[in-house]
Amino acid sequence: MRLIVVRHGETAWNAERRYQGHLPIPLNQRGREQALCAGQRLAKLAIDHLYASDIARAWETATIIGEQIGRTPEPLIDLREINDGDWAGHTPEELHDLFPDHMQLIKLNPDSTQRLNGESYAELQQRMAKAFDHFAANHHGQTVVAVSHGGAIRALVCHLLAAPLRHFGRLWLDNGAFVEIVAHGDEWRVLRVNDAAHLDGVFAKGE
Repeated sequence: MRLIVVRHGETAWNAERRYQGHLPIPLNQRGREQALCAGQRLAKLAIDHLYASDIARAWETATIIGEQIGRTPEPLIDLREINDGDWAGHTPEELHDLFPDHMQLIKLNPDSTQRLNGESYAELQQRMAKAFDHFAANHHGQTVVAVSHGGAIRALVCHLLAAPLRHFGRLWLDNGAFVEIVAHGDEWRVLRVNDAAHLDGVFAKGE
C-alpha cells in the first residue's frame, strides 16, 4: 500500500493561530487554492481510494481533491483532529492567560494531558493508528489518499516511527502538504514528511 496523507487547506483560524478542534471552520481562499494544487498533483497518480475526516475543513479539501482525481471522498471519523474541548476558538496566548495551571500540566505532560473537556494526544494517536490499520488491512497494493489534520497526522508519524509522542511539536506540516507512507516488505517507511512542492506561493511557513 501507498498512503498519501494530506493536511487540509488553510482556514481563517489557521492564519490567526486559533485552535479549531472539531468546529466546522471553512477553508479560506488560500486554503481552497492549496486543496486545488494538491488535487492537481495527485491527479498525476492512479488513486484507488480517497478518505477524509468529516470535519468541514478536511471534507472541503477532500471534495476539491476528489474533483481533480475523479474520486468521491469516503468519511472516516478516526481521521478527525484532536477534540480541543474548551481550547477551541482560542490562541495559545489566550489559553495561557485563561488556564495557567492547566497549561503548565500540558507543558509537563503534553502527550497524556487531556485538553479541557477534550482529548489527549495519546487518545488522538490511538484513533490515527486505528485508521492506519484499516487502510493497511483493506488496501493492499493500492494507492490511498487520506485528508486529515496537522495534529492528527503528526501523531500518526510519531506512531509509525516509534518516536516519543511528547515531542510531536518538533514536527511541522503545512496546510495542503503531504506525508507519504509506503509498504516495505512487512514494514512501513515514512517516505516524505511535509512535502509541499505543489504549494509554491500558496503556503505559510510554520511558526
